[in-house]
Amino acid sequence: MKGDRYVVIDVETTGNRPTTSDRVIEVGMTVIEGLEIVDSFSSFVNPNRDIPLFIEQLTGISEEDVENAPTFDEIAPRILQALDGACFVAHHVDFDLSFINAELDRAATPSSKGNC
Repeated sequence: MKGDRYVVIDVETTGNRPTTSDRVIEVGMTVIEGLEIVDSFSSFVNPNRDIPLFIEQLTGISEEDVENAPTFDEIAPRILQALDGACFVAHHVDFDLSFINAELDRAATPSSKGNC
């Protein structure tokens, strides 16, 4: 039932422009049903582009951290499955949701329109 499932997501990115050149470099996700954590997932993400020095200094995520990491399209099915029928929760919803949607669009998967 809608409202009983929440997906709490946080992303780190190469910048603040999800629809142009910036990409997700780390994703963390926790799935909550009722009052119970039922799943959690975190991964570095290979953005297939350089990480700006400012972002590396801000996040502590380096090129070496992401070079062998999966690309977003490789983890997209897991994220979509978690989001199905769930409320999207994030500290800065507009930022995180815009990056998740842009990455899902690039991966040619249906975007999450963010329930709740």
